Amino acid sequence: MKSLRQLPWLRISGLLLSGLFLYYCFHALSWAELRSAFAIPRPWLLVVAALGNLAVLGFKTWVWQILLRPAARIPFAFLFEVQHVGCMANVLLPLKAGEFLKAGVVKKRYAVPYTQALTSIGLERYLAGFSLVLLALGLALVFPLPAWIRTGALVMTLVLIAVQAGLFLLWQRHPNLEKWRSRHPWIYRLFQALAHIGEGSQALRSRRTFLWLVLLSMLVWISEIAMLKVLELAYGLELSWAAPVLVLVAINLAIALPSAPGNLGAFEIATVLAYTGLGLDKATALGIAVYFHFLQILPVTALGLFFYFRWGLRAKDWQGVPEAA
Repeated sequence: MKSLRQLPWLRISGLLLSGLFLYYCFHALSWAELRSAFAIPRPWLLVVAALGNLAVLGFKTWVWQILLRPAARIPFAFLFEVQHVGCMANVLLPLKAGEFLKAGVVKKRYAVPYTQALTSIGLERYLAGFSLVLLALGLALVFPLPAWIRTGALVMTLVLIAVQAGLFLLWQRHPNLEKWRSRHPWIYRLFQALAHIGEGSQALRSRRTFLWLVLLSMLVWISEIAMLKVLELAYGLELSWAAPVLVLVAINLAIALPSAPGNLGAFEIATVLAYTGLGLDKATALGIAVYFHFLQILPVTALGLFFYFRWGLRAKDWQGVPEAA
């Protein structure tokens, strides 16, 4: 069966959406407006904002390390490098190919079952979504959210509830794998994959660990909010702290849509819509969007390529692993 990365219609739809989003972002802006949008009064603050990526990936790696702990004790430094490699692949390749690469590398180096490694990556995203919903709820108490953000947050909440319900079922029911090994091999493989998912999610069964992971995930968002705030200061803007929070929520709801590699287009349109909804002019909003996106992908892509070639990885380290799983 073909993996998602092999389905051309998903790639084409993502590219078309990205093109439409970028067209909207640049539409009706004159060359003079674009030049002023990218002429930052305080360019040195871009370096400060770029350093926020270290905190973002550091907290993400910490979450991932805790999720992998039931399967293997993996050094933080190694997982931190793997995070960069995965981000690099997500930027250069479509449909989150970096997540498959990360799972394949962990499987190869530490003999963690592939499904279990991939589960830990999915749970890191689940915790990120959970903390993002909490962030949106907190923002809604002090700031009126646009209708499209409320709808997106509601859909994400329903998805998270469904995921949590599925995890509870896996924790409570343990099918007899040996019973199905000879009777129905394909059912056996399905139950085996579900068993690995259950094993890979054991860290979430502890209330204390769950709360700690949510806190770490929240620190990821706080680091990104700080990056956005620094960019606003680089433009000489004095917006409330609610502004970067709203923009961050909008971005992460938008990038769930199919788009080009690196979330090109979806990232920019969410930023533009959020900032213009706050009264900022479209050109400045686009400038912040491009710089924020640029600072998020360029450093990690460069470091990811460095680690990728330093380790001597090849395409065979991740191609075909999802199909085998």
